Amino acid sequence: MRAFVLLIGFALLSALPSAPLSAAKLGETCDGLAAIQCDAGLWCEHAEGQCAVADVSGTCVKVLGPFCTEDYAPVCGCDKVTYSNDCRRKVAKAQLDHVGECAK
Repeated sequence: MRAFVLLIGFALLSALPSAPLSAAKLGETCDGLAAIQCDAGLWCEHAEGQCAVADVSGTCVKVLGPFCTEDYAPVCGCDKVTYSNDCRRKVAKAQLDHVGECAK
């Protein structure tokens, strides 16, 4: 009987969809322990300096287009790349480590 209950439980679990029923919308919480994905055209931005934190949550924000200003206000991404400004970092979908150039 116990094996039968386990078999039914496994069958029910395997029938569940592997993708989330709905993705997070603009301004909603994403990532975290639940690994919530953002809707199309959005990406999950974490708080500044959260590069090495496991299971950190963020907020769904719009993906910026390919065009940014040429002003130089450097920011360091969690990928250890210095971007010329925050717009360029967001276009690359890199999380923000800190404002300013990355250490060399």
